[in-house]
Amino acid sequence: MDNSWKFMGAGFLIAVFLNLPLYHYIHDMDWFWTENFVMSASALCLEYMATFFHELGHTLFAWLYGYPTIPVFDFAHGGGLAISVTGQSYLVRGAALAVIGYGAYLLRDFTPFMIGLAVLGVFILATGFSEDIHMSMVDFMGPGAEALVAGFLLTRALLDISPGGVTERLLNAVFGFGILFQVFIKGFALLRNDAYRLVYFEQKGTHGFGDFDKIAERFLPLGFDGVVTIWLVLACLCLSVPFFLYWQDRRAEG
Repeated sequence: MDNSWKFMGAGFLIAVFLNLPLYHYIHDMDWFWTENFVMSASALCLEYMATFFHELGHTLFAWLYGYPTIPVFDFAHGGGLAISVTGQSYLVRGAALAVIGYGAYLLRDFTPFMIGLAVLGVFILATGFSEDIHMSMVDFMGPGAEALVAGFLLTRALLDISPGGVTERLLNAVFGFGILFQVFIKGFALLRNDAYRLVYFEQKGTHGFGDFDKIAERFLPLGFDGVVTIWLVLACLCLSVPFFLYWQDRRAEG
């Protein structure tokens, strides 16, 4: 057996340690020992890493749908913002589709990547004319990007495809598990913790500004809980797929 499980086990334990202050804060636990500088600073760094990928997710999909957008941190209220500088531009959307098409052509020898880009291009093209759908995708791909990036990091750790060696491999495991644990902590809190749900609803001094609130307002039958549940299902997939790929890789090696 290779040493993948050692890296994953160490990454898992460190990620749990890093997320204890967040769990303490959200669920008002009597874990005051987590409020020391080292644990609080480490948890805050992990939170801002997740925020970075969150805002990049919003920004990427906004550009794909034709909205020139800039990601920024929001140090006043916490978290971040993805600010669209103009309205939707068909020129920008056409350029984005052209880039996706060219990328699929360049990756034609790597069938899974080519198919993935082709599906993305068709999806963007098909949903770009419905404002409710494409704005909901832009909103969802903030939190969605957190889970997807975490899954990518876990895949790198499990399959040992980190060019930086053992240190980078361990960090991939730590940040992959750490970001996914944040998703699960926040997601289940949004479904079960009324106080945290209210904090989310009133974020940035407004009402209903959160990504899930905006999506739920556009699709009333789905509701807030339905949107959060989709996020949690995505996170479960991003946790499971790397291990499936690892199992497939080990089986191929015989």
